[in-house]
Amino acid sequence: MSDPLDPEILTRILRLATLSPSPFNLQPWRFLVVRDAANRRRLQACAWNHPQVGQAPVVVIVLGFHQPDRTHLDAVLARQLELGACTPARAAEIRGRALATLGRVADRSLWALRSAMLAASALMCAAESLGVASALIDNFDHEAARTNFGVPDDHTVCCLIALGHAAGAEPFPGRFGLDEVCYAEHFGQPWTG
Repeated sequence: MSDPLDPEILTRILRLATLSPSPFNLQPWRFLVVRDAANRRRLQACAWNHPQVGQAPVVVIVLGFHQPDRTHLDAVLARQLELGACTPARAAEIRGRALATLGRVADRSLWALRSAMLAASALMCAAESLGVASALIDNFDHEAARTNFGVPDDHTVCCLIALGHAAGAEPFPGRFGLDEVCYAEHFGQPWTG
């Protein structure tokens, strides 16, 4: 995974990841892109020397922002109005619903984590579609990563995604079939297709 990653491809991957869905289109994900070798070594130390963090030319720290309603809701609604995607009355209704919904969120960290992980998944799918290998790393010292890379307290450090070109073709380990992971109408009821 150590060959350099074309900056244009990396930009396309990141742009595609931002197309992920989010509540009220608040887009509470942030991507901290680590390319510098010394910084990747620091990040690898935070990841208990995970080899893919050290080998990949790019590692993305995926973050979840806790307060996008306070900083971006008005901009999101203004953009929808500008595009003609909603009326002023509809924008006011969306604003009210968003604020009421987010006012009931007991754990903003968990709320942000959910959307950020959707974006992480989209990032990995985008990478694959562009011929770039990716590896999800979720077992690392989150607080060390936060401290070493200046992540504010109003962001959840969700995961690391190593990006690069696969050195060798490892056999795909496969996935469970639908009979193992899918149910029909009620948990435990077999999926029949």
